[in-house]
Amino acid sequence: MILEIFDQRTRYESEVYIGDCTEYVKTHPDCGYDGVLMSNMPIAFISSLHIYNPVHIPMLGVNFEENIEVFRKENRTFLSNCECMLVSDKASKKGWLLLVELKYCGGSQLAVQRNLEKAFSQLESTYLHLRDVKHVFRQGEFRCAWVVSLPEHNDLIPFSSFLSEPEVLLNYKDRYGVDVFTDNNLKVVSHEYVVAMEG
Repeated sequence: MILEIFDQRTRYESEVYIGDCTEYVKTHPDCGYDGVLMSNMPIAFISSLHIYNPVHIPMLGVNFEENIEVFRKENRTFLSNCECMLVSDKASKKGWLLLVELKYCGGSQLAVQRNLEKAFSQLESTYLHLRDVKHVFRQGEFRCAWVVSLPEHNDLIPFSSFLSEPEVLLNYKDRYGVDVFTDNNLKVVSHEYVVAMEG
């Protein structure tokens, strides 16, 4: 179903770096990029989420900005969706599916708190839209995970410590069966598993 819904997608077999240039381009209009950038090479000019893939598991990357019509609602407005999705390709059992949201908060810890709450709202609305409206997947079909990355803030990991209610992560697990990563570096272990990188 993923191949049918998303016209624009990229196959990766090594590292993936994801950055959002939306704010950066306002002060650097000549950088050559705007919006979400997914790359198999490090992004030199902006902090990014890093998906480390030492076992070279094939995966499909879908930049939602390149597939924006998928998120048009019946009233013709657009859903407040997250940045992108990565899915393990050709999983032998149950593959993984990551929904990714990045937030750039500057130096403000108050902004971290606000942005985390907004990120979870966007991830939830994207998940429900893809599952219930577009039928991209069924609950339980993949090992789904929501990834919240604050690329400028490696010093604040785990970002989940900024949530006012720590049980919010367990709520998402109970309600939707999703795991939540609040990290800037993830590691692909197999077709079936992705983990947070240590150190």
